[in-house]
Amino acid sequence: MDIDPVGAAMGWVAAYGTCGLLALSLSERFVPVLPSYGLLVAIGLAAAEGHWPLPQALAASIAGSVGGSLLLYALVARLGAARSRRLILAMARLVRISAATVDGWTARIESRQGLLVFTAQLVPTIRLLAPGLAGLVRLDHRSFLLATTAGVTLWNGAFIGIGYASGRLDADVNGSWVALLVLVALLAVEALVFLAWRRFARRDGGARGPLPRKVTPC
Repeated sequence: MDIDPVGAAMGWVAAYGTCGLLALSLSERFVPVLPSYGLLVAIGLAAAEGHWPLPQALAASIAGSVGGSLLLYALVARLGAARSRRLILAMARLVRISAATVDGWTARIESRQGLLVFTAQLVPTIRLLAPGLAGLVRLDHRSFLLATTAGVTLWNGAFIGIGYASGRLDADVNGSWVALLVLVALLAVEALVFLAWRRFARRDGGARGPLPRKVTPC
């Protein structure tokens, strides 16, 4: 018998319907028990199995992710600069991101604003900190909402789509194996992006802060 912890967890969430999916997507922003790509692939597989219609799964996951991002953005924006930074650094330590990486992304978001908030939503692990960094630099809330929604929609749609397509192609597919294959692909893409970013940063003269180090997908 195949062991599929991701599929088993999603079966439990499915028992609570759309509300369970919404709550899971929101809480993932604060308590990333599963890497987000694994969670989203599992949501897509569950949609293929008939637990939710695909549009409903997409809408609920996007609403939950954006809602969680807004909560973190608002919390950090209301705190003072010193307390905000301590909170973000504490979150960064939980996902093994260095203070130098946090400072580098803060500088980039402050200088390029909405574009970098959107980009950050497509970078594993950094995407969890991006709302807090946007709140720290007091990014306009409308720009933040637009950029975050666009980035979340692309990220969630891609991985839910992978899960849904896998489930439609093979009804007996193991969700945990699909998530593992996605992880391997993400690591390969991350390595390529990291190398490209290094070349870009060197041409940029290093003025945007330290280079982001490679991070564990989340």
